[in-house]
Amino acid sequence: MPAIIINVFKLLNKIMFKNRNVIITVLAVALVLLTMASVSAGVFDFLDPSNANPDDEVFEAIGGDDFLNATLRGCVKTGEENIPDATFNTSDGEYAYYGAKNISYVNEYGNHGYIIVWKTSPDKYDFDTSGNVNIYSSNYLLDENAKSFIEYSYENNAVYGIIIGTDEIQYSESDLVYDVLGLNPNGFSLSYTNTGTSASVGTSSSGADHYHTVLEDRYSMSRNDPDSYYDHYEYGDNYEIDDYLESEGYD
Repeated sequence: MPAIIINVFKLLNKIMFKNRNVIITVLAVALVLLTMASVSAGVFDFLDPSNANPDDEVFEAIGGDDFLNATLRGCVKTGEENIPDATFNTSDGEYAYYGAKNISYVNEYGNHGYIIVWKTSPDKYDFDTSGNVNIYSSNYLLDENAKSFIEYSYENNAVYGIIIGTDEIQYSESDLVYDVLGLNPNGFSLSYTNTGTSASVGTSSSGADHYHTVLEDRYSMSRNDPDSYYDHYEYGDNYEIDDYLESEGYD
């Protein structure tokens, strides 16, 4: 076979070999990109899910000190941002929030909602802070579909607030006060739901309002906050704790 023909075959083999390597490289890169795209999609689905699981929950310690806690069950957070100070109209007049953040979430049915939470100084409100009593205001908003709850804490000398939107996810006053905030019905009566009026400012009764967030176990509470132990548990039902409290001067 003439040398020139042999050289032509060698050249063709080299070209085919190089093209094969190029094809393999392209396929490998495509596979990597496809894998990364799939993983990225999973990550973004986690950050912005289409719906929550029934056992998911959004928990927010309003103000960061566990005085007033909000828990949204069957929901997952989709976003959080600080928002400017603003006023809002309620069934009890105009209020405002300060240093607030807006937390968005989605429930297990794919419905979207939000809460606005804040903690600020009591001088920004008209609450009578002269007595040693907590004061709260439970309202519905007039200019949007939402409910609000604002409470002055004399122990912390601060005001805590929450607005919960009810456009896609419905919450009654009872849902907000007793389920989302977990407050004791014996100390926090419903305002507009029961009376049918806009009167909504009240004082939370002593013996029920002192400790109305997530409860510790009885043993820890008796040592860390004996007054709250009396607020929430029967005296005389745990002799070990009773003996300890009596040794500390409690009757």
